[in-house]
Amino acid sequence: MKHILIIAFLFISFQTIAQDFVREKDRKTGKVLLRGQMKFDDLQDEAAYNWFGAGVTKYEPKEEAIENLKKYHKPYKFIVFLGTWCEDSQVIIPQLYKVLTLAGIDLHSVEMYGVNRDKEALNAESKLYNITRVPTIIVMHQYREVGRITESVASTIEEDILSIIAPDYQKLEQKRLNRFK
Repeated sequence: MKHILIIAFLFISFQTIAQDFVREKDRKTGKVLLRGQMKFDDLQDEAAYNWFGAGVTKYEPKEEAIENLKKYHKPYKFIVFLGTWCEDSQVIIPQLYKVLTLAGIDLHSVEMYGVNRDKEALNAESKLYNITRVPTIIVMHQYREVGRITESVASTIEEDILSIIAPDYQKLEQKRLNRFK
């Protein structure tokens, strides 16, 4: 019995530590919003967010852009800020998920934060990355910001990501090749 209590305590403690976001009541709509660091699974698991699954199912990305992303994505990381209350986030974030999944991009390379209407995450992340609008998708290479998509896309999410990554990847490759000359 003592062992079961210890295991239950450790499990509950781990669950508390592992959850880096909170559920809050949106002051404008009264609906649930998520604030803090989260994963795509957290959006899928939240009953109030049927927009996520519907958006993933509905979106049809451009195959050529997906194939090109498969070539270039390896050294890049994505930092994503979204408002679960925000219509733009409700459109773009499911599209982003589908694109990343189809391109074979490891979802562990995505750091995602929910913000409230004041664009505040739980800690100082939104200030650190100067978030003024959502969604914001920041493409990083090591500790360097390569580019960002803010609030909307110019073309499609996959083409916009590719337009950030491809030229940077080619510059990095050229630098690497020049070292051997």
